[in-house]
Amino acid sequence: MRDQRTLHQFIIGATPGDAITDQAFVIQRWLREAGFQSEIYAESIHPSLLRKVKPYRDYRPARPGELVILHHSIGSDLVDHLLAQNVHFLIVYHNVTPPCFFQPFDPSLTRQVSRGREQLQSLRKRTVLALGVSSFNETELRHAGYAHTGVLPIVLDPAQYDLEPNSDLLARYQGGGVKLLFVGRLVPNKRQEDLIKLLWYYRRIDPEARLFLVGPPWVPSYAEWLQELAEMLGLADAVVFAGHVSQQDLVAYYRLADIYVSMSEHEGFGKPLIESMYFGIPVLAYAAAGVPETMGGAGVLFREKDYEALAELVDIIVKDETLRNRIVARERERVKEFLEPSVRQKWEEYLNLAIECHKR
Repeated sequence: MRDQRTLHQFIIGATPGDAITDQAFVIQRWLREAGFQSEIYAESIHPSLLRKVKPYRDYRPARPGELVILHHSIGSDLVDHLLAQNVHFLIVYHNVTPPCFFQPFDPSLTRQVSRGREQLQSLRKRTVLALGVSSFNETELRHAGYAHTGVLPIVLDPAQYDLEPNSDLLARYQGGGVKLLFVGRLVPNKRQEDLIKLLWYYRRIDPEARLFLVGPPWVPSYAEWLQELAEMLGLADAVVFAGHVSQQDLVAYYRLADIYVSMSEHEGFGKPLIESMYFGIPVLAYAAAGVPETMGGAGVLFREKDYEALAELVDIIVKDETLRNRIVARERERVKEFLEPSVRQKWEEYLNLAIECHKR
């Protein structure tokens, strides 16, 4: 077989600021710099990306058995469409959230993630190499029967964060009490309700403390319940539901934060953990799923959701300057492992391996 000089990527949803979309654009740049023709195809495309991403139904294999890159994260028509084509796969597995998290809130999304796990099985026979974005994800791939696997972490592009933050946002929220931050879709597995409960306890210590929840309401009924919970606890003015924000706004929220707290019970990777480290924010995170691996000994992990004790711990981390500086120094070392030079070297090794396996 001739050398593979065309290598396209497929993602389910192309959205600005989305971790999978960002990763696909970085990989596209690496591929093009290596002389490959490479486009990104998606099932849903944000209007701002219509010139950069193509509808997946426009794809036609250039040759029988062509190798393509699939970023797999949820069930989709896109995957079925590719399975109907004569192609082979290099999979980047971002994890499919277990359906149990969605069952109480959204039957449709429950079916979609269940379908995603079924499609992971269907993809196996035509996959030459499957890469998890963490060892946690690679373990899932192995349990699903994939023989050739590896780990390709999410890459952090400093150009996305070395921006001027939204000055109006900074002015609106600067001053006052301690600011807690969490970035991620409003979905049940991320347990934003536990962050609201933590804020209730922490405001006994700092009555002016705020919680910023940055991320789109993926499950509307869950998002509405979160707002009702904040109101019921008297925190309507203390919890900021920011929704999906621009990159400049996201930088502003990171600049405002005194501490990043995660109560999430299922993360395949958790890119905002690393983003927080990049901004020099101490991270406090529940040790579930892929989170401990992403933290890599940096930040502070906890294994029990004792809100009163965690509120005291937040106060110590924020106000003990020596401890805070020590935490941030370790985080700055950790974040280097997710910058381009380190991740690109791993990618090039895996790409060569995939192409060799595809030739066989």
